[in-house]
Order: sequence, then structure tokens, then C-alpha cells
Amino acid sequence: MTAMKILLTLCILSMPFGVLGQTPLCTRDNGLEMIRQQVELSKNFNPTQRITTLVRAADLLWPNQQDRARAAFTEAFDLAIETEKDAAKRSQSLIVRMQVPDQRHLVIRAVAKRDSAWAKELIQQLVKIDTESEMTPSRDSLNNVLTASRLTQSAMQMLTTDLNAGLELARASLNYPASFLLTRFLYDLAAVNQQAADQYYAQALAVYSDKPMREFLYLQAYPFAWRETLNTPSFVFHDNIPANFVPNPSLQRRFVQVFLRRAQQALETPLVERDSYRDPSLGLLPGTVHILQGLMKLEPQVAESLPDLLPELRATREKLLVSLSVENQKLFLQPGREASIAPDKTFDEEIETALKESDVYERDQRIATEVLGSGKEVLANVIQAIDKISDSNLRADLLEWLYFQRAAIAAESKQFDEAERLTSKVEGVEQRAFLHARIAKGLLSKDVTHARVLLDEAITEAKKAGPTIFAARTLLTAASLYAKIELSRSIELLADAVNCINRIETPDFASDDQTVKKTPERKRRGGQYGGEYMLRFYMPGLDPENAFREMAKIDFNTSLVQSSTLKDKFQRAMSTLAVAEVCLQQTPRRKQKNK
Repeated sequence: MTAMKILLTLCILSMPFGVLGQTPLCTRDNGLEMIRQQVELSKNFNPTQRITTLVRAADLLWPNQQDRARAAFTEAFDLAIETEKDAAKRSQSLIVRMQVPDQRHLVIRAVAKRDSAWAKELIQQLVKIDTESEMTPSRDSLNNVLTASRLTQSAMQMLTTDLNAGLELARASLNYPASFLLTRFLYDLAAVNQQAADQYYAQALAVYSDKPMREFLYLQAYPFAWRETLNTPSFVFHDNIPANFVPNPSLQRRFVQVFLRRAQQALETPLVERDSYRDPSLGLLPGTVHILQGLMKLEPQVAESLPDLLPELRATREKLLVSLSVENQKLFLQPGREASIAPDKTFDEEIETALKESDVYERDQRIATEVLGSGKEVLANVIQAIDKISDSNLRADLLEWLYFQRAAIAAESKQFDEAERLTSKVEGVEQRAFLHARIAKGLLSKDVTHARVLLDEAITEAKKAGPTIFAARTLLTAASLYAKIELSRSIELLADAVNCINRIETPDFASDDQTVKKTPERKRRGGQYGGEYMLRFYMPGLDPENAFREMAKIDFNTSLVQSSTLKDKFQRAMSTLAVAEVCLQQTPRRKQKNK
């Protein structure tokens, strides 16, 4: 019977469109058979692709065949465990491994949407494996940093689907070193449930209160709703603070009390070497300097809401200042005078200060840093600042990035004329294609004629870009948008997108985070290499799976045929599963009784 079904499917795929249109292919039974076939075919995929296919198939099967779904989830989790073990043996580089998602967490997140109790068991199993494994011989190892990062990231992704499972993962992360992700998770959790976030913060404070200062200082931002900290190993701006966030005075007091105790201990016992780390503008600094920076930033908050702790804070601050070397004291005011943090300068003031820098490379770097943080600054002012950069390549890259960012913001704000004007100044064809498609999407409900013009421009530019993932995304997005205007053109564009994908050697729509990255060189004083700037062009668009799912709702037969023409087996499997999903949503027809 199974062989007959496979043969039937092959025959169906070879039928002309006219015959397909007369055949009731999109039924629940056919959808389940399509899923079974893709699970079988996935045995020839690499481990990551097979895990992804099994997880997707299991999620689709769950409402219809739960036993088969559980078996697929279990197989995927077991394979993910083996894959992670192999990855640990092959690569000892933390950076390399952090760039590759932990497939075990992918499975757990999918299970949590269907069975939170089972997901909790898998989390406990995962933590036990990582704790007992030889991969993590010590708490401070790089592998533990990696584990903490993955646990926290998975917890953040699960907050909106399964809060309890997300908290379970987050609590597991408290067994590992803290990072900036702890603060980001707390704000994300507060957006869903601030009471739960406050409770979790209290747990984290109890865990990290006696940990190295480089970990403890990540706890200073949340109680006071700080958007950034400059005295921690990672300098990250937190743009995810909920609009209705209310700082908890009790948590503020508890943190300040612990911080003052830790500061006093630092005066009595030297901090460990690991607590010396780089400041973005001042270089490598000892841990006592980072503590002093924290106390100085806390002082205005304590004076306002915790005045009874202010005398102790000021006394501790002065003692720390006196304990520093003469060189480090120069970073602050002289002993005996009240230390304070200089008020923030405006964008224009920062640029004016940068222009006084005698070294051309330092001047360029300071201007570039201000430009990258100029999200709310008047566009003309930022352009003028970029024009003062001496490095022509850096100047061009920053202008490209600025015009792209402002065009995307204008399109999102429905300022379509401004978005078009800025898009015309963007040089990259992939970036222009994305922006034109985005503007067209916004215009569809207002001006269909103009939206079509912009869509056609996006299509032309995508084809100029050649066979790239971003060009394929634009063509798939254009096909989806054209489905609302002209179905025949939509089908034609879907075929163009498939052609583009088929010319890519190994099409991967997941690893790039839908972002084009440019990395112009950063030079320090004297022209020495100082690393790279990171310019991100976020260009989200449809992948084959989502595009074929949307098209199948409109024209199932064409979508089924087109998905079969994808040469890459994994992309074809995921697209076929998306088409099958549409069939599973069909209401079974009742059989009519013979009269």
C-alpha cells in the first residue's frame, strides 16, 4: 500500500496543470503521506538537516498522529545529543561553536510548544549531560560560557510560547557564568511578566553575589532600568526595556547592599586577575576601577531613592579612589574631591571633541563610533559628520549603512516618499531590492499601481544581484505580494525564485540571520590595525518554506509541482512539509450515503 502511495504521488507530480486542477490532492491523508515520505527521505541528509526535518514533521504530526510525532521528536533529540558531542570534539574554538546553534535546544523549544512537562524532562536531561560530561571540567571553562549562552538564548525564545519551560532553562543557566544575556533575558521576561522577572533577579543575585566581579556586575542594570553599562566585560545597549517597566525599590536596596559589601572586600583582598578587563575607550583596567565606575553611576540613584545608604557609598568610593595607582586615579578626579560622572554630551559636542584629536585614525574612529550610535540624530548632521572622516572606504560604507537604516525606518513608519528618496542613495543592489519590496508591501493597500512599479524594480535588482540567498528572498517575497495582485505573475516569480535557489551551490536560509554584514577595518593611533567595525543590513524576507506555505493556500497544485523542482533535497523537503501543512488544515469531507 505504501509503495502504491509513493507511485501515485510520483504520477501526480508528472501530471499537467489541467489535470492537477481536477484532482482533489489536498486532503488530510495525502498531507500525512507527504510528511511520512519526507521523514523517510531525510535519512540521507546531514545531521543538522535531519534534525530540522524531524522536528518540523513531528510538530505537524502532533495533532493527528501523536505517537509518530513523539517518536520523531525523540529521534531528533537523540541525534542532537550525538551531534553536539561530535561538535565539541571537532572544534575547541568558542567563537566557532557559538555561531552554530545547539540542536538540542531547537528540539526542546519545539517540544515545549506541544508538551511542557516533557520539555522540562528534556531540559533536566540536557543539564545532567552537560554537568557530568568531560566537555565541562570546570565552572570557568569556555564550554560553560557557551552552555550558559545557549540556555539563556533558548529561554528568551520560549518566553512567549511556554513561560514555565523558558524559566526552567533560565534557572539552569544560573549554574554557569553570567553574561550580558542575563540582563537582556530579565528585560524580555519583564515584558511578559515583571513579577516573575523580579523573582528571577532575586535568585540570580543570590547565585552571583559572591562570584567574580566580572559576572556580578551584570546584575547592576536591571533594578535601575539602565539601558547600558560601561564597566562590564561586554558593552551592550539594551533596547528591550518594556515601556511599562517599574523599578523595584526592594531589589535596588538588596543590590546596593551586596555591591557595597563586595567593594569593601575588594579593598581588603585583591581581586582575581580575571576581573581586569578592557574598557572600550580606556583600555585594560583593574577590577577596582570597574567597581568605582559602578559606584559613581549608582550615586545619583542612591541619593534619590536610598538616601540612608549614601554616606556608606561615598565613603567606599573615596577609599577605592585612594587605593588606585596614580595613573588610574587620573581617570577620575583627584583624591579628596567628590568624584562624579561627566554629563552626557550631545552628538554635535562629541563630534566637535573628536575633531580636536590630532591623530587622524583616532579621529576617524571616534566619529565612526558616534555615527553608529546616532539613531535619533538629524540625518543631515550625521551626514556632515561622516564627511569629516578621512578614510574614503570607511566614509562610503558608513553612508551606505546610514541611508539603508533610515530608509528602512521611514518605510516602517509609512513615510514612503522619504523611504524611496533614501533608497535611491543606497548602492548595494541586494539592499535596494529589499527596500523597494518593503516599501511596495506598505503601499499595496494605498496605491497598487505604484506598488507594482516598486515591486518590479525590486525584482530587477534582485536578478542583477545574481544567485544569492538575499536575491532569492526578495523574489520569494515579491511572489507572495504579487499573489494579491496578479496570480499568474506570482506563479512566474515563484519559478524565478526556484531557478535562483537552484543556482546556489548550498542554499542556506537560516545561518545568516537574514543580515548582510560589512566589516570595514578599524585603525588605531599610528595606523595600527584595531579590529573591524560591524555594519549590519537586516533584510528579512521569505524563505522557500514560508513562501510555498502561503502559495499553497492560494494554488495548492502549482505549489506542489514547483516545490518538487527544487534541486536541494533539504529545501525541497521543508517546502513539501509546508505544502503538506495546508492539507492538514483541510476539513475532512463527509461521505454521502447512497439513496
